[in-house]
Amino acid sequence: MKLRGNNPVLSSVGPDIIISGDIQFSNCLQICGKVMGNVVSENGTLHVGESGLIEAQVNVDICVVHGTVKGNVTARTHINIAKGGCIHGDVITPVLHMEEGAVLVGAVKMEKGGSPAEDIGTPAESKNIRKLREVKRAS
Repeated sequence: MKLRGNNPVLSSVGPDIIISGDIQFSNCLQICGKVMGNVVSENGTLHVGESGLIEAQVNVDICVVHGTVKGNVTARTHINIAKGGCIHGDVITPVLHMEEGAVLVGAVKMEKGGSPAEDIGTPAESKNIRKLREVKRAS
């Protein structure tokens, strides 16, 4: 991340702005308005402010959510969902932090040792998967 003095370079979508289309950025982007399009960054950090709303797919290095994301989120380093933050979609990341009061409605896939872990699904599905593995091992 480039620095300007001691502050990171930050681009911002203000609360009164609505963007219909994809956004590609580097460094750091804060969204406090509404974005209806994919948000992509090879090595950037995305901050979704409390008033921010993204309706599309997100693919970034780091994602910090205080507002709402309606779409799948992929983060190469980690995802942090703050209190009051909400993701309605699947997440793929090696590290997921959720504060008390955060909401995630979707599946979670986490990388472990460089390879994606199995999708565990709902608790009932997880129980069924464990039973199938036990049956296969017994065979």
